[in-house]
Amino acid sequence: MSSLAPPSPPMSTGSTGNSLGGMESLGTSKKVIYFVRHAEAEHNVKEREAVAAAKSAGETRKEELEKARKAVLAEDASLKDAPLSQDGIDQVRNSGRRLNKLFTSMKPAPCGGGSTPSRHRSRSRSGSVDPGSVFKKPDVVLVSPLRRALMTATELFLHADEDRSNAPPPRFVAIEALREKRTGYLADERSTVEELRKEFPHVDFSDVEAQSVVVPSGEDNPEVRARGAKYLDERLPYVEGTHLAIVSHKGWLRELRHTLKSRVDTGHLRADFDLEDWEKTLYGNAEVRVASFRWQDGELTSVVSRSVDNALVLANAAGMLGDGFEFALGPPQSGFSIFLAERTTKVHFISVSEGEHNVTVRRIAKDHAEFSGDHKAAALEAEATLLRQDGMATRHHELHDARLTAKGRKEAKALKEILFKRPSGGRPFTAFNLVVVSPLTRACETANIVFGETPGTYGGEVLPPPRILVREESRERYGKYVCDSRRSGAELETEFPGFDFSELESNEDIWHTDERESPLAIQDRAIEFLQWLSSRPERCVAVVTHHEFLRHLFGQFGDTLHEEDRSLLQRT
Repeated sequence: MSSLAPPSPPMSTGSTGNSLGGMESLGTSKKVIYFVRHAEAEHNVKEREAVAAAKSAGETRKEELEKARKAVLAEDASLKDAPLSQDGIDQVRNSGRRLNKLFTSMKPAPCGGGSTPSRHRSRSRSGSVDPGSVFKKPDVVLVSPLRRALMTATELFLHADEDRSNAPPPRFVAIEALREKRTGYLADERSTVEELRKEFPHVDFSDVEAQSVVVPSGEDNPEVRARGAKYLDERLPYVEGTHLAIVSHKGWLRELRHTLKSRVDTGHLRADFDLEDWEKTLYGNAEVRVASFRWQDGELTSVVSRSVDNALVLANAAGMLGDGFEFALGPPQSGFSIFLAERTTKVHFISVSEGEHNVTVRRIAKDHAEFSGDHKAAALEAEATLLRQDGMATRHHELHDARLTAKGRKEAKALKEILFKRPSGGRPFTAFNLVVVSPLTRACETANIVFGETPGTYGGEVLPPPRILVREESRERYGKYVCDSRRSGAELETEFPGFDFSELESNEDIWHTDERESPLAIQDRAIEFLQWLSSRPERCVAVVTHHEFLRHLFGQFGDTLHEEDRSLLQRT
């Protein structure tokens, strides 16, 4: 079996000349990497017991407790290359079960079968996004040659195969450069290759035998960092396979993060972690994190990292595949991102025009405030006009599914004129490929005014109106207020016969209740709507929706922007 040695210098053809490479010297490459810290080992147990014994003897001084911990590491010969404890084995199995959920979740249901998706689940005609296409089992497991790491890797990626798939097991390769800092204590001293090969016959130890890296005893943290950075730059990009696992140690993983952070600080790397102070946060026992590494011309340019739980979320799964750096061109330190037009979808979000409920609320609040002088009471009085009365069906309220006012219709006509006068590639700007609209009447009225007729001519031919598709997910925040409940699909289709209502989940409004949709629920719905949009083949889309929906959508973005830009994005 070939060793994972550094690649040959690039050939004139652009190839690395390395059969294990899988990445050319020019161009982009991306790998999904499962980073794992080993589980609790026997020496960790002995350390904890030694400190507990010192405390029981009355010792409280931090330096003395540390001395007791180090003493057991230095004196107990049984701790050489310590194996996992029983608790450690259980930790790995728990991590394995969670990881297998990631590998096996969200598989597309067979045609004509499968469970019914949740009410807010994003769907497209091509089926649900499958995280399994992003997060499959590793092709290669790169593991530290210390016993506790080898046991963790074996339990996690060889034994914890709950779906009993027929897929071949990954290739296991022990890498000397991944081992923990050689502290001089026995627990960090490796067994011989002969001993390890008997215990782990499925692991390739040729890299360790080749002594491509010699780890000195007594090395310090900067030396560990340099060792990890060298592997990151010179060998990791050329490991065969799109999905890898790296099983290492707390100290090694900590120093790797320090390397990444330093490159972020100097503008040579883009990074997106779902952790605050990610460069300072240590891995827990048997913790697995999922990362997407992207290289440009052999140089690491972006890293996206998520916990397994967050990777399980559909939006994050898609985010690992298209991470915001996916199609960015040019060096990170340039401050610019250029995106290829054929790989992007341009979406124009349009908030509906003024509705009858807006006018009613303003009028009642103004009248009450002028009469009583109590603005808070006036607001409550105005809000009450939007509530369903006891014993009254929502649909019988005069503001049920409120319509546009005359001013609102005028605003929509003005928008149509503005768009019509802004050509795009010689075509009228209103010539969108698709218009997605909320099923509330005021949104449908707005869309019909702006997009319901031909946008004009192009090349001597009259352009047809765009397809107008009604999607429930794009509706206003629902619940409590009658203006945000919709009419039946049949009624809407009668009034707007040119619209496509085929993707409404039900004829009647089954979403609306007397309880207001929570902020978290509408945020999740908005993100799922974006996910659905990203699956569409159209490249120029208009979305006609509502103020609260847009506020909860864009309020989730822009935390890293300049204050002025963020305020524009998140304006209410």
